[in-house]
Amino acid sequence: MFRLCAKIEIKGDRSWSLDFVTAVEITRDTEKLTAEAKITLPKKMKWDGAAEIPLRRGDRVRISLGYDDSLQLAFVGFVRDVGFKTPVVITCEDDMFRLKQMSAVKKTYRSVKLETLLKDQGITYRLNIMGEQSLGAYRVTADTVASLLGKLSEQGIRSFFRYEDGEPVLYSGVLFERDATPSQTFRTGLNIISDQSLQQQKAENMRLRVKAVSLMPDNKKIKVEVGDSDGEHRTLHTYNKTESELKAWAEQEIKRLKRDGLSGSFTSFGFKLVDPLDAIGLIIDGNKMGVYQVKKVVIKYGDNGFRQEITLGLRVA
Repeated sequence: MFRLCAKIEIKGDRSWSLDFVTAVEITRDTEKLTAEAKITLPKKMKWDGAAEIPLRRGDRVRISLGYDDSLQLAFVGFVRDVGFKTPVVITCEDDMFRLKQMSAVKKTYRSVKLETLLKDQGITYRLNIMGEQSLGAYRVTADTVASLLGKLSEQGIRSFFRYEDGEPVLYSGVLFERDATPSQTFRTGLNIISDQSLQQQKAENMRLRVKAVSLMPDNKKIKVEVGDSDGEHRTLHTYNKTESELKAWAEQEIKRLKRDGLSGSFTSFGFKLVDPLDAIGLIIDGNKMGVYQVKKVVIKYGDNGFRQEITLGLRVA
């Protein structure tokens, strides 16, 4: 039987390294700005005789998890909150924590691309911009950079961090086209614990309608609707797009959401962790079901073992 192992490194005024915790839960989601980790500490925890937990908001955190002393990096970020009840829960956020503290540069553009907009904010992280890039006329009114990214998400432009080659990379865009070669394959009876939440879907059977609204420089609005008249409604907002540009943008969102293949999530062991946007193969009951982009992953570590719940995104092959 495999033995669970963990290493939690916390650096602030002092450095701490914990090789045992009660539980860890990490959530990474392409639909959310911030990845979050919750660390549950043992009830009796000693901190070199300190009367209280010597951890502070903003302390650096690095979480590695695994089996039999073979550790995988699972999370890098900062302490956001330290609970006061027993057992103590430490809540952490990824590098979006820093962008929540970073004041936005108020600026108005006649026309701007997404990459220029973000670089003008003084973001020094490596950027990976994908999909829709031209924002047209744009005015930055947000108070923080993270708030600006939140406003962009209302237009369908999602932003989140991935940790690559030892550094955080800020992804931002509409469609995240990546290599479709699977990093690993999950099979029923091998490394899939439960596939009960997976469902088969056909794009032709999905009913979806997208309404796109463009605010023009003279404050007039252009509106277009694409998709199925009787479908589930979604509304997107943008700036200074012509009617044809607006229609193409809305159709791009339909393409992202309407697809053949599987939807939902499945649970696997934590033997090899996946990240959002990773491509994974699926073989269910001996049948090849395609290659999918990971949309969300929730990692759980504790008394019940080491698991990851993987939510599927686009079918990419």
